[in-house]
Amino acid sequence: MKKGYWKAASLALAVSLVPMVPEMAQAANKEAQAQYKKKQTKALRAPIFEKLMEAQELQEAGQFDDALKLLDRLKRRTGKRALKPHEMVQLYNFYAYAYLAKEDYLQAIKSFEKLLKEDELTLGLAVATKYTLAQLYFANDDIPAGIDMLNQWFEITDKPTPDAHILLAQGYLQTKNVDKALPELQKGFKLAEQMGKEPKENWYSLLQYAYAEKKQHKKQVDVLEILVNRWPKKNYWLALVGVYGELNDESLQLYALQSAYLQNMLDKESYIVTLAQMLSGDGQPYRAAKVMEKGFEDKLVEPTGKNLERTAEYWRRAQEVERAIPLLAEAAKLSEDGGAAMRLAGLYMNNYQYKDAVSALRLALQKGGLKRPLEARFMLGQAMFHSKNYGGARKEFNSVIADGKKQKDDAKSQRMSKMASQWKKHMQVEIKREQDIKKYLNS
Repeated sequence: MKKGYWKAASLALAVSLVPMVPEMAQAANKEAQAQYKKKQTKALRAPIFEKLMEAQELQEAGQFDDALKLLDRLKRRTGKRALKPHEMVQLYNFYAYAYLAKEDYLQAIKSFEKLLKEDELTLGLAVATKYTLAQLYFANDDIPAGIDMLNQWFEITDKPTPDAHILLAQGYLQTKNVDKALPELQKGFKLAEQMGKEPKENWYSLLQYAYAEKKQHKKQVDVLEILVNRWPKKNYWLALVGVYGELNDESLQLYALQSAYLQNMLDKESYIVTLAQMLSGDGQPYRAAKVMEKGFEDKLVEPTGKNLERTAEYWRRAQEVERAIPLLAEAAKLSEDGGAAMRLAGLYMNNYQYKDAVSALRLALQKGGLKRPLEARFMLGQAMFHSKNYGGARKEFNSVIADGKKQKDDAKSQRMSKMASQWKKHMQVEIKREQDIKKYLNS
């Protein structure tokens, strides 16, 4: 958590105290209170009171430096005019709030620290000061000091608040002490419930984070489900997707990812690609393809060879071959190896587009990098045969037969050689049949 976050969060918390609920409120430490309880609030002398009010008026008018100068003059008084101990308490309190108004938090902290050292400090002012000082420590990024001061506040206050427990939990989380943070969060929620107070969004956010750190994913899911229903933000939905993944609940993970998608929250290629993969894996290849194509249209997904090929595969699985072919053809051009072109040739062959298959297979062989180049050459012979290019087919079949026989230790190559031999014989029969038909028609 950054310093700016603490400054905004800590200073926004109210210093005022909410009435305590007996069942939940932790008992104040009587020994800690004892040093203050005997001290009674003493009245200020009239001249001192008037000067302090004058300083307050200057402060409220935005004349902070003038207010501080007036306080300095009061502090320098000597003899009978010197401030008494209980008046020094009020002086440091005015100093602190003057610096706060000026947004000089470091000097405000120093003034509050001096105030706490005064012997005539009353319990009420000690309670208010310790809480405010804890907030300032957090705002100034002195997290350990903030934690210590807030714990001191809990020792002397009879009226702990949910916000105070949450603030302390934030401090513990900042120092990676999740074991202490989690109980404070739970106390904050329970106290809020007993007070009839609605928990805030950031409370739930902190709670789910603490559960995540403790690997308590089922509890984290419960909190995240509240967050996405009350505050449906992108980071909560994506966190829910991740937790469902941790729990190996693919159906709910897909549901959460689709929900985020429908709310236009998936603004990165990785999110779109993951959603498409999960849809396809769930038996929804048509929707997977549509998600990818919208990603292309919205410029969220780059039309790389890999992305085009996976989209084509989704269309193929959805029995939309006509949509798959153009994408796979483009992927074949972009790909560094001939794998995509090889798969394109398979689609062409299944779609009886044999001349296109020949072109795709030649591209595949030209690019190289094929796992089974002998298979590509065999397919090329088949495509040429179906295209009536018998001379080219014979050449490819002969090449496959010869090279396959050379690879005696490779069963697949041996089998390919035999298949090429069979196709060559079949082609000879087909050529003879066509010649006989032609001869008959010309007779």
